Amino acid sequence: MIYCRTLGPLAVTIDGAPAPADLLWKKNAALLLYLARAPARRCARDHAIGLLWPDKDQSAARQSLREAVRIVRRSVGDEHLKTDGDQIQLADGAVELDTDRFDRCVAAGDWANAAALVAGEFLEGFSVPDASAFEDWLATERWHWRGRAMDALVGHAERRLAAGDLLGADEPARRAMA
Repeated sequence: MIYCRTLGPLAVTIDGAPAPADLLWKKNAALLLYLARAPARRCARDHAIGLLWPDKDQSAARQSLREAVRIVRRSVGDEHLKTDGDQIQLADGAVELDTDRFDRCVAAGDWANAAALVAGEFLEGFSVPDASAFEDWLATERWHWRGRAMDALVGHAERRLAAGDLLGADEPARRAMA
C-alpha cells in the first residue's frame, strides 16, 4: 500500500519503503494525490489533462497522461487503478493519506494524534508551476487543511489545559500560532 504524508513536505512510501523516483516526479505525484483526494477517487481523462498538461497539444497531453497512469499503476498495482473509458479511478485502500488518518482522529476526538500528524502546510513546498489548474486546486486544499490543522492544534492545547498540563498545552498552542 502507498502511504502519503501530505500535511507537511510530501513523503511517499510503498509498503514502508521509499517510493520509486519516477512516481515522485511532479506530475506523476500530482496525479496520484489528486486522485487520492478526489470524490470517489476518480476523474475524467480530459480533466486530468486540463489539470496537469494544459499547454500541450492534445496528442502530446494524452501521451503524457498515459505515461503518468502507467507509472502510478505500476506503483499501486493493476487491480488498484482502473482506466475504464474516459475515467481514471483509484481503488479504495490503494493509497492512504495522512489526511485520512487525521480525519479519523478528529472524528474520534483524538486531538493529540491529529495534531501529531500536522508537520506543516498541506504539500508544503510542492508545486507544478506549468499547471495553473492544479495550482488552484492545491491552493484550495491548503486553505482547507490549514483550518483543519489549526482546529486540531487548538483542540489539543485546550485538552491539555483542561487536564491541568500547562506545559503540554504550550507546544500545540505555539504551533497553532505559527
